[in-house]
Amino acid sequence: MKVIKIAHLYYDLMNLYGENGNVRALVKQIEGQGIKVIVDFKSLEEEINFRKYDFIYIGSGTAENALLVLKDLKRYQDELKEFVKDNKYLLVTGDTVAIFGKKYIYNDEEYEGLDIGNYIGKQIDFRIIGEQFYSSNLINKDIIGMQNRETVLDGIEEGIFRVDVGSGFKPNLKVEGVRVNNFIGTYLLGPMLVRNPYFTEYLVKNLLADMSIKYHKHKEDISYTAYWKFLENFKNTEEY
Repeated sequence: MKVIKIAHLYYDLMNLYGENGNVRALVKQIEGQGIKVIVDFKSLEEEINFRKYDFIYIGSGTAENALLVLKDLKRYQDELKEFVKDNKYLLVTGDTVAIFGKKYIYNDEEYEGLDIGNYIGKQIDFRIIGEQFYSSNLINKDIIGMQNRETVLDGIEEGIFRVDVGSGFKPNLKVEGVRVNNFIGTYLLGPMLVRNPYFTEYLVKNLLADMSIKYHKHKEDISYTAYWKFLENFKNTEEY
């Protein structure tokens, strides 16, 4: 029987907006394919064997916790880069995406980033908050979510999402979503995969295809109903 192994890193520190729901959504989609899923929960100072995992997830947390995560992951920077180079799946949400660039600037201090994306994460003196409405070439469905963040990404002008309503990497930039091979970093919260079941399908389809496993259409559940209901309500607001 095929088994997919997921690592939920820093589950205790980086769960500011219930982002552990992303892992539950991912597991549900995969198990719906009749595939066994094993989730390992790892936090600070624990040993992480990146070669064991097919998918890694890190959620959103406070800036202070992000610095702890940055320091901890620095132990594994080479392994992390190899993981991404090998086209393994890594999803990072919220302000945490800022530490995956070349540098991370917070409280006027400059830190070396994890050097996965070609950008600089920078603290700003205000928060970007609100619902987001994106489109993408990856899937033919809209992407929804929310943001509540205090960082921007400098030095990056292209993303996997086009911003129809909301903010991109910076307030006036109409693109969002970093992608390097199968590393995806986005400011979208919600949790993102719970609110976007079709995007979750997209990830699972590609993950299974890379493992030579055929994907079967997932039975739509309440998450799909909630997705369509949100779109209906959102498109009737003045904001849209």
